[in-house]
Formats: sequence, structure tokens, C-alpha cells
Amino acid sequence: MDNNLQTNAAARETTAGENPVPLNRLSRAEQWKRIRSNPRLRGQHGGILDEYGFYLLLVAFSLVAILVLFSGNSTDSQVQQFTTELNKVMGKVKTNYRGRYATVTVASVVDNGTFKDLTTMTVDSGTVTVQPGGGTLTIVPGKLLTANDSVQYTIPNQPDAACTQIASAFQSSAGKIVVNGTTIKDVGGNVNMTQVKCSSDSNTIDLFMS
Repeated sequence: MDNNLQTNAAARETTAGENPVPLNRLSRAEQWKRIRSNPRLRGQHGGILDEYGFYLLLVAFSLVAILVLFSGNSTDSQVQQFTTELNKVMGKVKTNYRGRYATVTVASVVDNGTFKDLTTMTVDSGTVTVQPGGGTLTIVPGKLLTANDSVQYTIPNQPDAACTQIASAFQSSAGKIVVNGTTIKDVGGNVNMTQVKCSSDSNTIDLFMS
């Protein structure tokens, strides 16, 4: 009998040593660790595992939302910087080529150093790449009323988030604006932003500056 008492006491001590603290009083991390090490507890506490799954799913959705928000904010910031820098380029082109717009080309504007130190327009082998979108900027003589009376700037491959913003930014200064082939501002008229149709994140804006 003494031997049985000693055996039972030892068993109780072993049990107490294994789980000195009730499961519901442990932290989530400690609960998870104990459940993983004890198969008997896995079935009893499946709800805890379900909670972990829910939390992981919630974190995943939060990360996706943050990435989407960051992407949108990044595009907005790039558009603001791009329109500011393009205005500067247009000002220099107007000063350098006034009265002889027929001679304007991207190559000549690059050679003039007009794109130096810009962050949204980079030059590589005479080609000017714009951000956002990564399209190639085109600069050619334009026509508002007569040939070569303006400069036409073509900005291709613009995402939908940038398309309307770029058109809106030049609604006062541009003599004519064309978005994806549709004239939203004609010579002597006002811009009609309701005609702007941006789609597929591959939009082209043409700005005619006199």
C-alpha cells in the first residue's frame, strides 16, 4: 500500500511538473507551444488554432490593403512631380524654340540639357522615359491653327490613376488636349473632363503647347 501511495504521489508530482499552469492562463504563444507538444490537447483546443488562423488571415488582408494604398499614393506622388517637371521642360522649350517650333525634336531638347537633374524623366541614348508608366516621351512640332504653331508632347503608357490627373494639370495652359484619341479640349475651347476615358492602365495623353 505504501508503494501505491508513493507511486500516486510521484505521478501527481510529474503531472504538476508537466503542466504547472492551467492552459487558459498561458499566453497565446505558450498555449500554442503546449498544444503542439501534446496531441491530446489538439482536439480539445481546436478553437485556439482556429483563432490563430483568423488572425493570420486578418494580417494578410491588412497587408494587401496597405500595399494597395501605398501603390495609389506612390502614383499620385509621381504624377505631381511629373507634371511639375514637365511644366519646367515646356517652359524651356518655349524659350529656346519660340518662332521656330518646326525644328523641335526630342534629340535637340535632350542636347540642350533640358532634362538634366529631373527625377520623373530619364534620358538614355536620346530616349526620354517618363514615370509613372515608363512610356517614352515624344516631342514634335504641333498644329493648333497652322502647321508648326505649337509643340506636341505625347505621353504614352500612363496608368489610369495618372491619366485624368495629367490632363487636368494642363487644362489651362495647353491649347489642345487629346486623351486616347479623344479631344477633350480644342483650340479656343474649355476642357471637358467628362470626355476623358482612361482604361487598361495604358493611356496616351497629347498636349499641344503654343
